[in-house]
Amino acid sequence: MRAFFLVLFLPVYPQFGLWLNPAFRRLSTVFMEEWSRFWRQGHTTTFGDYFDNGYAGPVKAWLDTLADPIAGADEPINIAELCCGNGSLLPFLFSLEKTFHYTGVDAAEVQLPEVLHASVEQAEGSVQLLGNTPAETLPETVRDITSCLSIYGMEYSALGDTLAGLLPRMRSGGHLFALMHHHDSVVAKMSARAVSEYDEADIAAIKKALTTIHETLVKTGSVAALKADQEAEAARKFMNGMGNKYVRGATMETGNAFMADHVLAALRFFKLIGQPTEMRAQFIDELEEEAAAARARHQQMLSVAKTGAAMDELAEEMRTMGWHDVHFEPLTNKDDIIGWTLTASA
Repeated sequence: MRAFFLVLFLPVYPQFGLWLNPAFRRLSTVFMEEWSRFWRQGHTTTFGDYFDNGYAGPVKAWLDTLADPIAGADEPINIAELCCGNGSLLPFLFSLEKTFHYTGVDAAEVQLPEVLHASVEQAEGSVQLLGNTPAETLPETVRDITSCLSIYGMEYSALGDTLAGLLPRMRSGGHLFALMHHHDSVVAKMSARAVSEYDEADIAAIKKALTTIHETLVKTGSVAALKADQEAEAARKFMNGMGNKYVRGATMETGNAFMADHVLAALRFFKLIGQPTEMRAQFIDELEEEAAAARARHQQMLSVAKTGAAMDELAEEMRTMGWHDVHFEPLTNKDDIIGWTLTASA
């Protein structure tokens, strides 16, 4: 079974009302570090390794419908991406073969991934990523925007503040294009399943087993001695049992995809047996931390996925702010809902 839930990561902001509470501000800082750690791994989109050079599939098909209004703007073409991660839209923008100036902002720490270095160096125009920069408080230098885009991002911000602050930074007639989380989307269903599949007890037991093997190896200094050690051998058999429980014979329909991903990741520990002690210890610590962080990201996504009624309210609020031509509709792929598309003009 090829599990997939663990790599669904989405930019995170607190809801505005909660942001006024100091406890939630501290909690947000913790969550943002998890996103910073994810982006430091070099991903180009919020879907991790599944899109390693920009978006594909129905998201890319939707982006392709935006090519003409984005590329057809009067020069200079100034593009802003809200909650940009590591520049998730840059591969698409480069495909337009137009000179543009791009600014991506994200509340997490972000960096240009290696896969995009050559394209950025060869491109005309300019590219800048601004980390630690919430969408609600755009820098003064971000203005005269011809197109502003966001993919599964700005809904995590305080949308009222974000959209009110963005409007005066837009060029007259400039476009806003957003893909937002839908309450009934396949993404929301996947995240709900992932949250339900998280098994805290087994995750803790896996860490304990790997720690036992690691500490035994440190103590004996011999791989051969592991099998002779009763506790280490019991830990190894436990890990085999976890593989049987979550991976062997499982299917995407009946298996526990979240835990299967976690177990498959944990089993990579045995490839590190011959590596330095510090590397093994770090692997064990980060394994449990990443599982907890993944669950938190899924939970946060579910908290911001919008119903049709919520989108109606948002559209009316935007019209009151002064946005024009506000329109939203579901983006679908066969029988699956992918998200809400939201468009407006300044």
